[in-house]
Amino acid sequence: MLSRAELTILVVGVFALLIHGGSVGVSAERVRELSGVVLVCMSLITVLRIVGFVTRYSAEHRFAGLVEARLPLPVLWILGLTGLWLMNVRGGDGGGLSANPAVLWTEALLAATAIVSVLNGCRLLATKTHNSAVLLVGSFLVMITVGTLLLKLPACRAAGEDSSVQRSAEWNVALFTATSATCVTGLIVEPTGSYWSPIGHVVIFGLFQIGGLGILTFGAFLAVLSGRRGLQFREARTLRNMLDAESVHDSRRLLLTILSFTVCVEIIGAVCLSGLWSDRSLFEQAWYSLFHAVSAFCNAGFSLHDDGFLGMGQRWQVWGPLTVLIILGGLGFSVVQDLWTNARARLTHTEATPLFRTAGIRPRLTLHSTLVLYTTFALLASGAVAWFMLESLEAPSREGVGAVKAADAWFQSVTFRTAGFNTVDHQHMHPATKLLAIFLMFIGAAPGSTGGGIKTVVFAIAVLNVWAVFKGRNRVELFGRCLPITQVSRALSMIAVGILIVMLTAGLLVIFERHPELFIDHLFEATSAFATVGVSAGITPTLTMPSRMLICVVMFLGRVGPITLLLAMAAPVESGKYDYPEERVSLG
Repeated sequence: MLSRAELTILVVGVFALLIHGGSVGVSAERVRELSGVVLVCMSLITVLRIVGFVTRYSAEHRFAGLVEARLPLPVLWILGLTGLWLMNVRGGDGGGLSANPAVLWTEALLAATAIVSVLNGCRLLATKTHNSAVLLVGSFLVMITVGTLLLKLPACRAAGEDSSVQRSAEWNVALFTATSATCVTGLIVEPTGSYWSPIGHVVIFGLFQIGGLGILTFGAFLAVLSGRRGLQFREARTLRNMLDAESVHDSRRLLLTILSFTVCVEIIGAVCLSGLWSDRSLFEQAWYSLFHAVSAFCNAGFSLHDDGFLGMGQRWQVWGPLTVLIILGGLGFSVVQDLWTNARARLTHTEATPLFRTAGIRPRLTLHSTLVLYTTFALLASGAVAWFMLESLEAPSREGVGAVKAADAWFQSVTFRTAGFNTVDHQHMHPATKLLAIFLMFIGAAPGSTGGGIKTVVFAIAVLNVWAVFKGRNRVELFGRCLPITQVSRALSMIAVGILIVMLTAGLLVIFERHPELFIDHLFEATSAFATVGVSAGITPTLTMPSRMLICVVMFLGRVGPITLLLAMAAPVESGKYDYPEERVSLG
């Protein structure tokens, strides 16, 4: 009863919040009433949670039930109001959003309550559903819908020349941006920095942070932070399928690894990037650093600069920490956990005993981690060398420019692996360089990472399978291990599906745009959307409406398609009761 009442009050409060904070068509005399509705709703939610806590938990269990009863948020709200009252902080006489700090504080916590409720709802669905693929697709659709509605609010659009008139974004721009942010792609039809307001930047930031890790992963975070001893079995099973963990128990450990690793890397990355904006105020410097650090780690490619990092390739923060963030986000969390486990085992090795001799047993990386690391290193090195050589053929390096071009080559090799940033104008690259970029984008990042593409492991398996054919072997072998034939066939299937989607998208773009001479740019755009990279040859803002909607669909398929395909393939299928006789066919 209390939960339903709280949900009803929360819906009313969020509706009032959206009208008050997001719309400007409300007359000034009604703004005070909307503020009152928000305050009343937060007060009722606080009372309901206190009553539920008192009636549900006995005296000896009340301390343990503080977090599970969701009391920290109301307590934080009361403490914030008390602090504002003690400091005698007052707003102006106007009726704007920031006129009353108490209302602003209440609206911020009410919005946080709504977000937590949505994540909890998705987590509960994960405990009841038997189809992980459908749940994954549904969660991303919910995020895109919510993001579109939020970006449509006038408060998310930057004020024009006439600051007294605030317009809302067009529906297609809001939908395209929300899809791109949720799918951590980075393609934009309007510049992020100048078109969207600071509130819009926060919405985009939240979309690619949650979209990079997954809304179900965030829901599981809440389950861990709520004080529960463990996840429910179906919830852990869904996470195991999504994260490609070995067992349900491994999914719990991997979840904690994702949480701790993400927070640490993003904070350290933000500190390292802060020097890029040393000329700004301390608050702007912190916000710009955090925004770009999270965007890089999530392989989102969104930048608050309209031209990205154009011309900044020689800055050490760009070719150093920014590229490290992109690479770490694209390795995959299972690889990070494996590296950490092996490093810890080597540092804290067990001494040999007369009964169990463990001195000769050395920790080893899994075959998956080894394959990811070797493939990633090979693609990064070869991509940088190839980019440098191809661009040097078009414009040979002059004295003093070689170091800058080398830095640009390294950055492009990294960013084409689903990051989406740029230090050069991709529109003016040599056609051969664009083909190289298409190749790198199509491969993408590692499985279980924030990046897209067909994945490095799939590409490596395909290459190893070709090598096995040349060697006359009927099995794929590497590092003293043999890959199951089912994984080889699945890898080849993913490559075939990826090629089909990219070529079909490029063909439709040529038809919709009616510029066949720009086929290489359309193929570049199609691959960037499918692999959720976000780089563009400069044609994204000029796309017609059918092409924009097509790119939205392809970005969505590129983000959830490979994962959904893997989940569908991983579903247990009953083998047939009989086998047909074999017959050979000619392969040329």
